Amino acid sequence: MSSLSALAARNVARNRRRSLVTLAAVLLGVTAVLVLRGFIDGFVRLMVDDIVQGKTGALQIHTTGYMDSSDALLLEPSIPYDEALLARIRAVPGVTGVTGRIQFSGLVSNGVSQTMFVGRGLDLATEKQAVPRAGFDVLPGGRALAGGDHAHAILGNELAQSFHAVTPAEKAKAAGAEALVDRVTLASSSPKGRANSLDVSVEGLSVSSLPFENKRVVTVPLKLAQELLGLEGRVTELAVAVDELRNLERIAADLRGALGPQYEVHTWQELQPFVRDVISRQRFVMGLISLILFVIIITGIINTMLMSVFERVREIGTMLAVGMRRKQVLAMFLVEATLLGVLGGVGGVLLGSAIVRGIAARGIPMSMVVNSGSQSVLRPELNPSFVGLTLVVAVVGALVAAAWPAWRASRLDPVEALRSV
Repeated sequence: MSSLSALAARNVARNRRRSLVTLAAVLLGVTAVLVLRGFIDGFVRLMVDDIVQGKTGALQIHTTGYMDSSDALLLEPSIPYDEALLARIRAVPGVTGVTGRIQFSGLVSNGVSQTMFVGRGLDLATEKQAVPRAGFDVLPGGRALAGGDHAHAILGNELAQSFHAVTPAEKAKAAGAEALVDRVTLASSSPKGRANSLDVSVEGLSVSSLPFENKRVVTVPLKLAQELLGLEGRVTELAVAVDELRNLERIAADLRGALGPQYEVHTWQELQPFVRDVISRQRFVMGLISLILFVIIITGIINTMLMSVFERVREIGTMLAVGMRRKQVLAMFLVEATLLGVLGGVGGVLLGSAIVRGIAARGIPMSMVVNSGSQSVLRPELNPSFVGLTLVVAVVGALVAAAWPAWRASRLDPVEALRSV
C-alpha cells in the first residue's frame, strides 16, 4: 500500500495543472465556507449579546401563567422583591446576577395630547448585574437612567417626537423651545383600580429595531413605577444573568427546581421568538450556501479526475498490462483524490481561519439598532468543531467525487487502452 501511495503522490506532483485545479476548488470552497460561517456566527453572537446583555437578560422569572397573558401586562399576581427570594436565585450554580422589573401600561401626556404607553420599571441599582449593556439604546444628546434617579424617564424616539419631547439640555439650547416639552405625565392604575399620575423629566430618547418600542415604550426607575402602581416591594418579573449561555437550559431547569411550581422560568429564545427565528433563517441560508459550495467542489474534482482518466488511458493500460490489478488502479485514483482533498482542505482551513482571525482582531464597527448612537463591534468567530467537520467533509467529498472516475479507470480494457492515441 505504501508503494501505491507513493505512486499516487508522484502522479499528483507530476500532473500539476490538473492537481492545481482540484486544489484550488477545494481550498477556495473550504475558505469561503469558513469565512462565511465566521461572519454568520459573529453576527449571531452580536445579536444574542445585544438581546441578552442589553434587553431581556439570559433568563426571566414570572409567576406561573403570566406569559399566557403577557400582552395584557397584568400586575397581579406579582413577585415579592425581597432578599430571601433573590438569595434562592443567586444560590443556583451558574447564576451571576438578578434584578427586578415591572412591566405595565398606561397613558402618557404632554399637557396637550395623550396616548397609550408601555412602561418598564428598572431597578437601577442592580439592572447592570443582569443586563450589563442596559441603556445602550439611548440616543446621543440624552443619558441612560442611573442610580439616584426617580422622577426621570427614557422615551421611545418616535413617541418623543410625536409629543415634541426633548431632554432639558436640548430644550435649553433649541430655537423655538416654547413648542418643546422636557416633562411628561404618566398615568396608570394599581391592581385594585386606584388611578395615579406622576410627572417625569425626559432624560433621553431610546431607539430600537422594533417599531413598537420606538412608538410606545417609556423606561422609568423601579421605585417610581412601584409608587405609580401601588406595588411597593413587588415586581412583575426578574431578569437573570448566567455565566455561560451554553449552560442556559441546565440553569433554567435548576431554577425551576429551586423556585417551585408557583414560578415559571423562560429563556431569552422564548422571550424573543423573532430573534430566534432570524437566527434559524440565517443558519438555513448558511447551510444552503455551504451545500452549493460543496457541489462546486465535487464538480471540480469529478471534472479533474475524469480529465486524468482520459489523458492517462495508455498509462492505465500499461499498468494493467504489466500485472497491476483493477482494484489497485481504483485504489490509486482514490488515494490521489484523498491526497488532493487533504491538501486543499488543510490549506482552506489555514487560510480561512487566518482571514477570520485577522478580521476579528480588528473588528467591524456596526450599529445593531437603526439610527442608534451606540455601536457594536462585529467579530467573526469559528467553532473548532465546525472547522474539523469542514475538513472532514472536504476530504470525504473529494473521495466520493473521485469514486466514479476511479471505477471507470479500473474498468478500462488493457488492449484497447494501449491502442489509444
